Amino acid sequence: MNEIEIKLRIIDIQKELFSLLLKPYKRKRYEVLTEIRYLYREYLQLIVKLQKSNPSYNNGKCSPYKNCYFYALDLPLPNIFKLAYEKVSSEKINTDLGMISYPEDVYRIYTPNTSEQTLDYLESDLDALNIKSYASTINLPPQHNGYKIAIFSSKSGEDYDYHFIRQNQDGSWSSKIGYEDCVVKMNNPNDYLNDNIYNFPTNYEYLKTIEIVKPKLK
Repeated sequence: MNEIEIKLRIIDIQKELFSLLLKPYKRKRYEVLTEIRYLYREYLQLIVKLQKSNPSYNNGKCSPYKNCYFYALDLPLPNIFKLAYEKVSSEKINTDLGMISYPEDVYRIYTPNTSEQTLDYLESDLDALNIKSYASTINLPPQHNGYKIAIFSSKSGEDYDYHFIRQNQDGSWSSKIGYEDCVVKMNNPNDYLNDNIYNFPTNYEYLKTIEIVKPKLK
């Protein structure tokens, strides 16, 4: 698909969502939610092809609904998807690891409980979006014209959590804390481990850094 074809398909997706909003749905709720999630995945697959530059820091702008993961991947969540989903479900649309890979599993809890699951879900989502990834380090410059993401995790178990921090065009790093909080800028991802600087959790450890390269239009 060329750029015009992609934009036309995105318009068609939005029309399908408006139709869901305006008309009472007569199918099972599960079926409607699954359709919305498949449309959202297709939208993301298309939109990453239109992202012609690596992300830049957005001056701390808040991004409700999006977590650190979607912020790091620079994946948008337009209001039309949130409205369509919440018309059918009492829950907010999930932007956790694995949702992109498994849109049909509406009621699945994706949150990993080990660092291995975090990396597995990440790899699966990147494959679904046709995003390539390469091993890197915090201090190594990007080698493939992409941008870097540093991944952290807490100890495995019931309270396990993860955190993603991305590098911006200007070399700075930034992350979003949870779903509702604003974006925080930092000079180095390891600052995340320093509770005296940002009041972040102290039980996290560094997992790895990857460079991601999004698909380009031919």
